[in-house]
Amino acid sequence: MPRIVLTIEADLCGPMSIGTVAVIRALSKHLDLALSEANEFVDRCVFDGETVTLPAPTRARAEALLSELGQLRAARRIRASIAD
Repeated sequence: MPRIVLTIEADLCGPMSIGTVAVIRALSKHLDLALSEANEFVDRCVFDGETVTLPAPTRARAEALLSELGQLRAARRIRASIAD
């Protein structure tokens, strides 16, 4: 099962917090997470400075998530990769 390794720079919070909502929705959609679960992962990245690892249902879904994250306004503050 592929995994997503995710880091988000803290600049994404504050006036750019709309960016966190987009990340939360993308995680929920592509990884079959509840919004509250996705929010917890994003909070750990943004507020605790953690790098989190999340399981992806398939490689295709992991790639779709990375593609969507790359198109967000805050993409330059998001580091995401696939680990097999």
